[in-house]
Amino acid sequence: MSHLVDYPIILRRAAADAMVLLISSAADAGFALKARSAYRSYAQQQVVFNYWVGVDGYAEAVRVSAEPGHSEHQLGTAADVVSASSGYDFDYFDGTPDAAWLAENCWRFGYVLSYPAGKESVTGYAYEPWHVRYVGTDEAARVRASGLTLHEFLLQR
Repeated sequence: MSHLVDYPIILRRAAADAMVLLISSAADAGFALKARSAYRSYAQQQVVFNYWVGVDGYAEAVRVSAEPGHSEHQLGTAADVVSASSGYDFDYFDGTPDAAWLAENCWRFGYVLSYPAGKESVTGYAYEPWHVRYVGTDEAARVRASGLTLHEFLLQR
């Protein structure tokens, strides 16, 4: 996905403020994180989804990308975060210390990993170590403490 168009980074105010703190805290810990994708309009999500359909076919596209109208990015509370160590490229982010830091610490800033490893049968999407969704610090702490994915956590309510 590294060659797709990067859209301006737009998030709802609380999510944006939290992202600034997350990136600053990561920098203090020695990690150069960057939000590379955030809010997408329906039309922008259509472009992204159609790209994946063209590359991998529909069956694979629905594993790695949401159809328009179904993307967390359309909420203005989700962002894709990458790092300098991955060349700011999604394809090389997994397995980096930066990805590990994000997974371990994003909850402190109100974010959760939406699509964690090994949970595709629950979330409906392939593992995305870069995709975080803002739910607020209290809720993120509860999700983390539950050991559930955000999807599972919301369904149990």
